[in-house]
Amino acid sequence: CDEAEENNLDIKAKTERFRRWDTCSLCEQRYHGVVSCALGWACWKTYVGRPERDQLRRPAMGVLGNGLAEAEHHEDALSVE
Repeated sequence: CDEAEENNLDIKAKTERFRRWDTCSLCEQRYHGVVSCALGWACWKTYVGRPERDQLRRPAMGVLGNGLAEAEHHEDALSVE
């Protein structure tokens, strides 16, 4: 249901919705450290089941890689990015 709804959004709405994984909606600051890492994993788990050509799967992998780097898991981040 959530995936079908997201597929019908225009690019601006998709971008705004995707920002929830790296930016606080209240203060509009980017997450950092272990919070960024945890949200990176949550983002990846949300989109990993989609087809490889899905337009949000690759950005989800980027959020994971950035989160790993933020939490100083640099070797793991390199294997994702």
